[in-house]
Amino acid sequence: MFDVGIDVGSVSINCVVIDESGKIVKEYPYLRHFGRFLEEVQKTIAKVYEDFSKDKIKSVSITGNHGKVISEKLGIPYEFDSITQVVGACRLVPGVRTIISMGGQDACLFRIAYHDGDWELESFTMNGPCAAGTGSFIDQQAERLSSSIYGEEIDFSYDHIEKTLKDFIELGMKSKDPAPVACRCTVFTKSDMIHLQNKGESLENIIAGLHYGNAANYISTIVSNQKLEKPIIFIGGVASNALQVRAFRHYYPELIVPEHHTSVGALGVALHAQKNGWECRPS
Repeated sequence: MFDVGIDVGSVSINCVVIDESGKIVKEYPYLRHFGRFLEEVQKTIAKVYEDFSKDKIKSVSITGNHGKVISEKLGIPYEFDSITQVVGACRLVPGVRTIISMGGQDACLFRIAYHDGDWELESFTMNGPCAAGTGSFIDQQAERLSSSIYGEEIDFSYDHIEKTLKDFIELGMKSKDPAPVACRCTVFTKSDMIHLQNKGESLENIIAGLHYGNAANYISTIVSNQKLEKPIIFIGGVASNALQVRAFRHYYPELIVPEHHTSVGALGVALHAQKNGWECRPS
């Protein structure tokens, strides 16, 4: 029998299937839902049933920003992602002490302690309502600079978004001298980037500066004076961004980006369901 975990964030849907030992046997591709999260979750569940047969699925459970709404509509169990991310992270990196999490709209810090082999959440810190320092924040800047990158305005739609981000990140990776970009606020960031462009700064240095500024802002506003114990891991959709990883490693050289880093919450809720013996699946 298998357990299915689905993480429905502000931007994406991530889904894993685990066996009775808790091992991931299937991780579905990262999927942007563009606000159609209920429809896309239903499609994802249908795909799981097609791949594994509904009779072999013991539970389907959900977490994430939009998880509660979908839980109520589909009648499936829900757990807070502040719990599921830690459960999943502890499974992927046993002994993890610090979790840096960046998703579409949330940037979080988890500090973990252990007592008698069991984890305990020592502290949890999250960004405020401003999107600065999140995945959507980076998306916005990629969209704004797309005409400079390609020489023309493009349709920043589902068909173009991944290619645009890929090109945006690859261009920034070429930088040897990231420009100073303040990332404490989306308005100030845009102003800084326009000013740098007007001064003739290269796009690669501006893009790199955005990511380094993002890391510096996270450390200033979220980490603050907290001590980060190792191992330190980086999870969430933004952990797939090689330039953001490089920027964080400027401050934390031993930063780990684990396998399945986009699906940590999905893994966590599947493990949570398994541990608690949940048996529930939508029709």
